[in-house]
Amino acid sequence: MQEDLKKEFSSMVSKPSWVITWLMNIFGGAVLLIMFITLAVFPFLVSGSIKVFVVVTILYYPAWAVGMYQFFHYVKKNMAIAIKKIIVDDKGIHFYKKDGGIDEILYSQLGLSRLSDDYEVYISQRRKSWMLAVGIDRSETKVAFDGTHLGSIYYIKNARALRARFVEGIAHFRPDLRIDPLVFEEFSIHPEKFTFDGKRYMKHIIEIAVTVSVLLLISVLILIVIKIV
Repeated sequence: MQEDLKKEFSSMVSKPSWVITWLMNIFGGAVLLIMFITLAVFPFLVSGSIKVFVVVTILYYPAWAVGMYQFFHYVKKNMAIAIKKIIVDDKGIHFYKKDGGIDEILYSQLGLSRLSDDYEVYISQRRKSWMLAVGIDRSETKVAFDGTHLGSIYYIKNARALRARFVEGIAHFRPDLRIDPLVFEEFSIHPEKFTFDGKRYMKHIIEIAVTVSVLLLISVLILIVIKIV
């Protein structure tokens, strides 16, 4: 039975969106350039006289040079391990890095998490957004299907489909694991087909947009009433 499942479970590879990737790179590069120029001319902006300028320059530019070196060293180091490809197959999910290394989360590794007593596969919050979480050695592991937990060299346009396929793999090859129903709800995954449900996703987006619009309208009305009173 397990062999039959492996034969019918096709692998899925991450797909890049080069348009969004270049737009993000251009925007990010512009922001960094503005910050670099601003920090470079900072002594000229705060110095009111030659004496103050000389003192600020002597103290500031060595620290600025060290900071720039540390920053570019950090960027270079992280670019070396940036994700260039993600594959979900019958073994698990594999993150292929730019330096040739591979990070993996295998179905065989999954188990209990000390942060969830009810489910082994559930949702967990990171920076005000929900992520898929699994238990490995009783520790929580959050999985970012766009590669953002390690950095990515391009924007992955089928990240939601990759997540749905990974959940499908868990259901197929580890039926002993309990999957929180909120995983299907939050990530718009069809509970039977294990495909990304675009209609449900758009419904969530519309609901959020309507909620935000209503809150903004109420806030504006309250401000108008306060001003009138």
